[in-house]
Amino acid sequence: MNRRSTTLPFIGSLLAPGGVLVFGTWAVQREEVVRAAAAPYAAYYCFGALAAAVLLSLYYEQARLLCSASAVFLTVLAFGPLSTGSGTVRLSAAILIPLNLALFAFFKERGVITFDGLPKVAIVAAQAAAVFWIDHGIPLEQWMVHLSFGVGALILLTLVFKRRTKVEQGLLWALVAMLFGVSQHDDALFLYSGTAGIVLVFAVLEHGYDMAYRDELTGLPGRRAFNSMMETLGGTYSIAMCDVDHFKKFNDTYGHDVGDQVLRKVAANLSRVGGGGRAFRYGGEEFLIVFRGRSAREAEPFVESLRSSIAEAGFVLRGPDGTERKPGPSAGVEPSRRVNISVSIGIAERSKRHSTPELVLDAADATLYRAKEAGRNCVKLDESTPG
Repeated sequence: MNRRSTTLPFIGSLLAPGGVLVFGTWAVQREEVVRAAAAPYAAYYCFGALAAAVLLSLYYEQARLLCSASAVFLTVLAFGPLSTGSGTVRLSAAILIPLNLALFAFFKERGVITFDGLPKVAIVAAQAAAVFWIDHGIPLEQWMVHLSFGVGALILLTLVFKRRTKVEQGLLWALVAMLFGVSQHDDALFLYSGTAGIVLVFAVLEHGYDMAYRDELTGLPGRRAFNSMMETLGGTYSIAMCDVDHFKKFNDTYGHDVGDQVLRKVAANLSRVGGGGRAFRYGGEEFLIVFRGRSAREAEPFVESLRSSIAEAGFVLRGPDGTERKPGPSAGVEPSRRVNISVSIGIAERSKRHSTPELVLDAADATLYRAKEAGRNCVKLDESTPG
């Protein structure tokens, strides 16, 4: 499978909504009439957006986003009421904001009122003292701001492509917004800082959605997402139920960490299924693919192609650190770097006999067992499927 097929959609998701919001703010700044009309409300927009980001982060126990929004708020104050005539406070705040965002992105989320969350809050609380100390003893230069934003952007970009979560994406676009903001003053700073706050609000909401509806191990939509989709299904559709063959034996032989790798690999293949199919992790080693607007026979070629690609690809055993490994003789198998994995699949469609999504799902489940009884590593259609 081509890695490009997963990278391009990811880049597309990276650009929205953060990229759209930042670009929109930049466009407002370019139009004199629009900028003049927005200027009286810029401060309200800024502090309202940042307050919303702080409150939502607190409600959803997102310490990293809470601290990031607070750091943006302190930066705005440093450029306004807390600023000194020397400009040192502004320079120090501009240097600190990208480092703060990168630092909070690097941390793992452990909640707010916890032993791991409170130190993050303490870091933000210490920012004012750090700025005061810098203002009274350390000479600063403009190049330090550029270096700080460069380092922060590099760290965030690395984390965005490594972790691929909405939090890191939101922090990256907040950094871009603040880069524009600190290079300007007054209303422009308020607008860009407010945009950073809105970006963080979206990050909180999208992360909350992912926590509720997306399977953490595989990255596929989970069972709750499928249940929600079932309420919207109508007309012609089919459901394919997939099961990894001999998965329990595989887990017992190679260990649960390798079993998790297998599930992630299968999920990656399922996410690229053709024919407009949408894949879900149903539970354990079971997955579902929903084809809207396609009968079971129309979906069969895409499912068969998927089954074949999984069976032919094989699987390279890797240890927890990602390095290749061989199962030892004590595991009862011959040492080998590559093992075969396969899936069995049953497909059923909406019909007079299966008139609801629940009945179609039950039929797909029964058809899956027929595939297993037929020797596994095959695709079967529900017996009531028209010829």
